Amino acid sequence: MLLVRTGGIFGVIVSLIVAGIFLFVVRPAINDTTDRAFDTADRIIENTDQQIQETQRQVAQASGDLDIDGDYLAAENFASVVASVKSEVGGGGELLDFTANPMGGNVKYRTGDRAAGFQFGAGFDGLEPVKVTLVGTGKLEDNVFPIAKLQDDAAAKLTAAVETKAGAGFEIQSMTLSMSPVTGAIQWIVSGEGDGRQQVFSAKADATGLEQIS
Repeated sequence: MLLVRTGGIFGVIVSLIVAGIFLFVVRPAINDTTDRAFDTADRIIENTDQQIQETQRQVAQASGDLDIDGDYLAAENFASVVASVKSEVGGGGELLDFTANPMGGNVKYRTGDRAAGFQFGAGFDGLEPVKVTLVGTGKLEDNVFPIAKLQDDAAAKLTAAVETKAGAGFEIQSMTLSMSPVTGAIQWIVSGEGDGRQQVFSAKADATGLEQIS
């Protein structure tokens, strides 16, 4: 069997802002009327808020979090990820597996006689390459499947099917498309939690035939 392994800016800013408030608010309060001092304070505070927001935006952008918007298992987000994966790997590519969860996921694919991968999600800038190490005596070509098996509407179909079986309160934690080590069939494994207990489901590659397996 073949196994796969994947390889205090705000303190300074706040100090400067506080110093600015002292110089431009406290001094006018001493020298001018009370009303004028309060007007000046309002303007400084407004500018301070804008500076903090801009700093937070820049830090978020630097960490790669700025463009993250919502659940990666939501239909539109999932479809966008699948489209990106197919664009990078190519329409004739072969996958070892694809996993997605609400915060992101990863995909591993064949490139010649080796395997490579991408990871995506919060903290990553689009699809970021990740090293993949193959472990075991199996052959790479016996453990891959056509990328066409990964469909962009699979998350929506699986979510609806799971809700029918497990109820609307069931929270999906991950979805993985891979080859069954027992039957060799391409299948989805969906895991999550509902009513305080973990449950696992399997489905065909086209996201039909959902069955609970534990």
